Amino acid sequence: MRKTIFVVVVAVVAAALVPAVSAQAATTATVVSPKRPLNVRAGAAVWTTSLRTLPNGAGVSIECQVKGQLIDQGPVRVTDQWDRLTDGTYVSDAWVRRAPGVPLPACQPATAQAAHATPTTAGAVASGAIPLKTRGGPGRTAAILGALPNGTALNIACQQRGEVIIGTMRTTDQWDRLDTGAYVADAYVNRGVTPPACAASPAPASTPAVAPGTEAGRWVSPLPGFTARPGFRTPTNPNHVGVDLMSFVGTPIRAAAAGTVVEVVCNIEAGHSCDQVGSASVGGCGWYVKIQHAGGVSTLYCHMVHRGVVQPGQQVAAGQVIGYVGSSGNSSAPHLHFEVHVSTPPTTPGNAVDPLPFMRAHGAPIG
Repeated sequence: MRKTIFVVVVAVVAAALVPAVSAQAATTATVVSPKRPLNVRAGAAVWTTSLRTLPNGAGVSIECQVKGQLIDQGPVRVTDQWDRLTDGTYVSDAWVRRAPGVPLPACQPATAQAAHATPTTAGAVASGAIPLKTRGGPGRTAAILGALPNGTALNIACQQRGEVIIGTMRTTDQWDRLDTGAYVADAYVNRGVTPPACAASPAPASTPAVAPGTEAGRWVSPLPGFTARPGFRTPTNPNHVGVDLMSFVGTPIRAAAAGTVVEVVCNIEAGHSCDQVGSASVGGCGWYVKIQHAGGVSTLYCHMVHRGVVQPGQQVAAGQVIGYVGSSGNSSAPHLHFEVHVSTPPTTPGNAVDPLPFMRAHGAPIG
């Protein structure tokens, strides 16, 4: 499979920041998503917040289009275009059927930022090859709103204390609130002067810790809505002791059951980095998380896009977000490699079991 290359734009998350509707009439289109409902998101990428879903055949009113994450698994087209609906939310144009020959206008830049109520501090993203996440609050547990490529100019309204981040420019607990209302870690910002402190900053808009409908002690799919490829100890790959769930970069990975995080590790052969896209020629699991559950069961979650968002020793609930899908390590496309081990610790190839029948038996079939 070919690698997915993604480009993202800053998500507009407050109604006050949504650009005014253009004079051009909205375009009516139809959702084409026969296997599962289509996610309507806060921005033009799959890791931005899902606000609601639309069933197959639902009608939508499209205001304009923006360039975002490339989607190559849609039933209508392969495209990096995302449709902004008239309520300011986004859907991938890969899943939308509209009248042929009717082009959609490009979304105009937001005008709400044109006249700043207060001066802003100029800065620029300094994150290297990996785009810098914009978030709903000053920490990595806050909702991901979008991502900005290296060198993107920033207008910083103020700074707020949050999670300590080790970055390319500095190690700091300061997070920059942009004039859009989104936050970025100041550890990855190149600037000349220090922005002022935020006054009465709003509370972070965090990603829900537990998926809707889940509770501690229950088993759930680690990647809801995605189907696993049968592949446990196949004749051609007897050392493959898990199953692979193909997905998109940035899709939240959830703990399959309540337990204790025991490892958050970069597993890769010498000379490579887990913070870079892997390949079939690279050895290792990439960024992975291991969780110890009751009854001597352990689960592993491999190939994350970056270090998991949990820490060793942390207690997690079933359905809690522990990381995000990527393609680090021995991987040729974004996916989650999921393993289940019994009679642990330790986890060994000998005590690995096929996750598909195990999860079915525990009331949480995958896919």
